[in-house]
Amino acid sequence: MKVGIIGGGHGGLAVLNLLLSIPEVEVMWVADLDDGAPAMIRAREAGVHETNDFIPLLDAEDLHMVIEVTGLDRVKELIYANKPDHVLVMEAEEAKLLITIVKHKEETSRKLVENAEKLAGYIEEINLSAQLIRERMKQLAKEAEALARRGEELTKTSQTAAAEAEKTQEILHFVEEITKTSKIIGINAAIEASRVGKEGQGFAVVAAEISRLAEDSGSSNKEIAKITRSIVQSMENIHTGIAQSKDVARSQVEAAEEVLTTLETLADVSLQLRELANNLLSM
Repeated sequence: MKVGIIGGGHGGLAVLNLLLSIPEVEVMWVADLDDGAPAMIRAREAGVHETNDFIPLLDAEDLHMVIEVTGLDRVKELIYANKPDHVLVMEAEEAKLLITIVKHKEETSRKLVENAEKLAGYIEEINLSAQLIRERMKQLAKEAEALARRGEELTKTSQTAAAEAEKTQEILHFVEEITKTSKIIGINAAIEASRVGKEGQGFAVVAAEISRLAEDSGSSNKEIAKITRSIVQSMENIHTGIAQSKDVARSQVEAAEEVLTTLETLADVSLQLRELANNLLSM
């Protein structure tokens, strides 16, 4: 449909903007006595023909409709006196409906742009926050993995220490056997020295020293065994604690991976929202 607009004021501007947004409508010209009227300026910007005299243009064979927005009786009289029968006329009162639609559309568009800009701002904040969280979670996962590896190393170390402590127990058992043998030797030596009499006094001294050494060795051996058992128990506790720490570290790694996966999903959603916001702004 090809249309001419008579009236270059704000009403004419509103109608012109509406019709320019409709692909099926072609605005052939805009007419007004004032070249500086808003609709005339907009027509020049849009490449639409502008004129101060619409009467000669009414005879165009391809003109379908004239929209009169001045509301002046003299203008309506000129239109009806000069238009062909095939040209339809939308008078000012009817054009008000178009103007109202345009104003509503402009207000809706303004709010749409405002909301789209806010949405774009929120999306940017989400992206920045998600990026920060992503970096923190990657660092946390890296540290948790390092902690887990360190836990495995400490577990091996504690197991080795416990094994060495067990070997100490074996050595102490061997020393205990030697101590028992020394006691027996000391007792036998004391008996032999007593049997010999005065000539065996020197041997008796040696026997007494052997018995004392055996007693001291036995006491020391028991104390060492007690300490070693305590060490073994401590190592077992350390081993348990390390194992628990390793489990916690592994759990942290899994949790970090889950969070990162969620953040990737959030990033995809954010991209879709950004695209939506850009589409709204372009509209």
